[in-house]
Amino acid sequence: MKKLLFITTVLLALLPQVACGNGNDEPVTPQQPEQPESPSGSDANEDTPGTPTPGGNSRYLVVYASRSGNTERVAKEICTQLNGDLLEVEPETSYDDDYNAMLDRAQEELAAIRQGNYPPIKTSVEDFDKYDMIFVGYPIWYSSMATPMQTFLHNHASKLAGKTLALFATSGSSGISTSVNEARALCPEAEFTQTLLLTSSSLPQMESRVASWLEQLNVNIDNNPEDMNTNTLKLTVGSKTFTATLADNSSVEALKERLAQNPLTISMTDYGDMEKVGALGFSLPRNDTSITTGPGDLILYQGSSLVIYYDTNSWNFTRLGKVDGVTTRAQMLDLLGGTGEIEVTLSL
Repeated sequence: MKKLLFITTVLLALLPQVACGNGNDEPVTPQQPEQPESPSGSDANEDTPGTPTPGGNSRYLVVYASRSGNTERVAKEICTQLNGDLLEVEPETSYDDDYNAMLDRAQEELAAIRQGNYPPIKTSVEDFDKYDMIFVGYPIWYSSMATPMQTFLHNHASKLAGKTLALFATSGSSGISTSVNEARALCPEAEFTQTLLLTSSSLPQMESRVASWLEQLNVNIDNNPEDMNTNTLKLTVGSKTFTATLADNSSVEALKERLAQNPLTISMTDYGDMEKVGALGFSLPRNDTSITTGPGDLILYQGSSLVIYYDTNSWNFTRLGKVDGVTTRAQMLDLLGGTGEIEVTLSL
């Protein structure tokens, strides 16, 4: 009996200690921002986001890095006005909420970049083919581009070759020129257009400043609903303009969405004495079926090339439309100016 009483007393004495073990001294859980939830293993792909949030206008991508939220606000305003796609560049390890700790890390990462060592990021994009212009936003750190965006441009330099980049930045007081030079060095084969810098004093005028900048860039903001509802395509070759009746499929809808923004001019060459073919410069959805073409047929080839037939052929293609009033090879070649290289402009 005394032994049983002793054991009970010991257990009661230990109970407060067990309860304390479940309190504030618990180890930090893996959900803390500093800890990637899947640094390795089968879930690692969740830490490499690369799918933009889609807008209604797939011609423009706004990619941004932001710590305090200022650059994110500007990026979302640009997306709102353009109705474009949006993508955040995220560091592999989140930045400390403590401002001084963040500054220390920023200095260390900038020094590492000068030695050729870029801090890791989560964000990776497969390609930028469908975008006409890419807006690149970041805060200014010690007069330089924020390090996550430097890493993003460094990692994607080859994929951004030939693309038009529009840089925008937020800053307490520093200018944008150093970061522009950094971007040009990181992506030497990209094309750069006018920049936008918003400081603490100009952020309250963000909406109007963004609108003015987009106007300077000569980008078209809104789709024209009337244009989107049309079933007629206008083609211009030299001094001749003619029309085509469009097919009803998702390929045509995507093409109309692009043409509602701007006319499209395509360089085309002859192939096989039956067609003129030229690259669109972007990809459209494919709706391939077995088709025997005839003069005047407008065809999408492999999702990224326009073909205008002036003779017959059989293959798996996507039909885009048919030139109005054309039934013979001679009629189609007359509209196209004969054989040889041409430029055709498409518009709605």
